[in-house]
Amino acid sequence: MNNPKEIVATGYNQITQSYLQLVEAMGIKVREKYLNLLINFLPVNAQVLELGCGAGVPMTQILSKHFQVIGIDISSEQLSLARQNVPQAKFILSDMVNLEFESNYFDAVVAFYSITHVPRTEHKQLLSNIYRMLKKGGLMMLTMGYRDSPDTISPDWFGSPMFFSHFDGDTNSTLVQETGFNIIQAEDEIEYEYNNPVCFRWIVASKLQ
Repeated sequence: MNNPKEIVATGYNQITQSYLQLVEAMGIKVREKYLNLLINFLPVNAQVLELGCGAGVPMTQILSKHFQVIGIDISSEQLSLARQNVPQAKFILSDMVNLEFESNYFDAVVAFYSITHVPRTEHKQLLSNIYRMLKKGGLMMLTMGYRDSPDTISPDWFGSPMFFSHFDGDTNSTLVQETGFNIIQAEDEIEYEYNNPVCFRWIVASKLQ
């Protein structure tokens, strides 16, 4: 297998327009439900880190109306669009797993539809780093896998090969709890990539200490 992260970066560089069309077609109903939870929980101008921000629409745009947002993405082309779409936010080209922000810095860390592109052998490490970067009482909001899926490559995902890797929903919830988070909400939400139903485990959790 080629380097999974190179597959993801190259893939998202190649499918900028087709992915934007997919995001628009999926709509915002489920996303809005969780964004509203975040907006109601956090103070205005809270520090929010978004992992896998893509082109910044619609999530980063909405978040940046309320908070100070830093977006991380592995795709340079996606970030180029994000800087145009959300000029008030800050964006960094990086792998999300080994970020070196200060400990206890962010009020919230969010990741929408992005962790399923990270090799699942790195998910525990990623969760531990999120825990480290969050302030006490800070909020984590993630979309994680619903069904067990070892490392796989889809040969043509909206125009490019794409890498996916995730555990089932209950295993993901357990990983979050084992990291030290208190799970506030964990729900399986069905959405549609055009006519294809897809399901993610949406997890909202807080840092206790």
